[in-house]
Amino acid sequence: MSIYLLLTRSGWMFLALLVLSPCLYAQYESAEPGSQLRDELEQLRALVEQQAGQLRRLEDRIGRMQAHSGEPTESRSSELPERTPNQSADFSSTAMPATQALTDTGKQKESGTQLQAGWDTKPFLQSADGVYRADLRAYTQFDYRSYQTGEGAPPNTFLMRRIRPSIQGFLTPYFQYKIQVDFAIEDGGLTQDMYLRVRPSDKLHLTFGQMKEPFSQEELRSDSVVDFVDRSMSVSNLTSGRTPGAMLSGKLMGGIFGYQAGLFNGKGRHLTNNNDSPDGSVRFRFNPWKRSDNFWVKNFIFGGAYTQGRTVEGTSIRGRTNSQSFTFYDRVPINGKTLRANGEFTWLLGPAAIRAEYNQSNQARDGLGVGGGNLPGVVAKGYTAQVTYLLSGESKPESSPVIPGQDLFIEEVDSHGWGAWEAKFRYDNLQIADGTPMSNRADTFTLGANWYMNRYVRYLFDLGLERFKDPLRSPKPGDSSFFVFLNRIQLLF
Repeated sequence: MSIYLLLTRSGWMFLALLVLSPCLYAQYESAEPGSQLRDELEQLRALVEQQAGQLRRLEDRIGRMQAHSGEPTESRSSELPERTPNQSADFSSTAMPATQALTDTGKQKESGTQLQAGWDTKPFLQSADGVYRADLRAYTQFDYRSYQTGEGAPPNTFLMRRIRPSIQGFLTPYFQYKIQVDFAIEDGGLTQDMYLRVRPSDKLHLTFGQMKEPFSQEELRSDSVVDFVDRSMSVSNLTSGRTPGAMLSGKLMGGIFGYQAGLFNGKGRHLTNNNDSPDGSVRFRFNPWKRSDNFWVKNFIFGGAYTQGRTVEGTSIRGRTNSQSFTFYDRVPINGKTLRANGEFTWLLGPAAIRAEYNQSNQARDGLGVGGGNLPGVVAKGYTAQVTYLLSGESKPESSPVIPGQDLFIEEVDSHGWGAWEAKFRYDNLQIADGTPMSNRADTFTLGANWYMNRYVRYLFDLGLERFKDPLRSPKPGDSSFFVFLNRIQLLF
């Protein structure tokens, strides 16, 4: 309560000073140089800056207290921000008190058009009325990957895994956009996401451009918030990822039911379709007890997805470990129908989060046999299950970054902050069969920890044990077990 009163009083004082500043400044301009009014104005400016700094510190402390106590906090997902058409377009409440207003000259000045710039956990630009807005975001991931020695093992290496700046925002409340590139990509073009979203209401969104095909809850979570250094094998190998297409999506019954459905090329980033049948994808997600006060069921979310398409003279999926240590199943030619199915759930319990999903892919090989006969299709099945627990007590969000209750190096009531700490465990497997001895399977057990130093910086540590069905096709031939050690430093704003 004391923090709230202090924040309220400081806010009123700050607003009063802002109102009085232009008047005093006008008097200062008409006064003689060196007058007493100049000194009073400088003192007033210093007081404004002091109050602004105090407000920022209090707002940040309240945010950390909310995160620590489990109260709702603002989402920091890297996806487009949620905003309804009837919601106020004014973003000034989320901007820092020291936001600067840059006024153009000429006709814009006469019409009162202003451009505001500030920092709200990220840089932004917006019109004075908030109708037009651009958020400038970025995240980088720097890895160190260490592998057990073996004839087929990769070398230990430093790696710039991702370098992704983006711009996203609003062109009126009904039109949203996102453009994201990755400077760490070696092939396939720099562009990751580039789409326009038309949003008449929360119940109906229309998205056009390059985006992630709606399949797998782990795939659809941003790379900046996934809990492990790399996604599980069944997700990274069986999903199509980003691809050009068009999609309908929305939330019904106040968010209890969500849907996504669309048509996509389904062949990867920037790639055109190679036949007249685009991939048709549909995904549903349910949160039936969202409005309940029951701690155990309120955040239990489940769903599934289905995709059907066709590939002409293409290549199959491959089997590669999530640590990128080894490819245990190479691509083979495919031709014909491709099917994918998914089932998933997320269960959030305060500082704990349990996530699991099953993925399956069937790829036909029509006309590829002797004399134009059909070969057995490539059938891949895999599932993953993971549990994470925030040892420092914060509540785990579904798809946005963890905000520590105490930042590293920040002093809080006779103690120093150490950030947020999270323990984690995951099991995942992938088996691929094509009716030949090339069929194979891999399993991975991963144990590790995440250290959230503040809302912008985190460190991930994964220790993995990879096991292969065929010991001769492993990073260490003759041994079915292989150890990997993965590290990552991430910067996100």
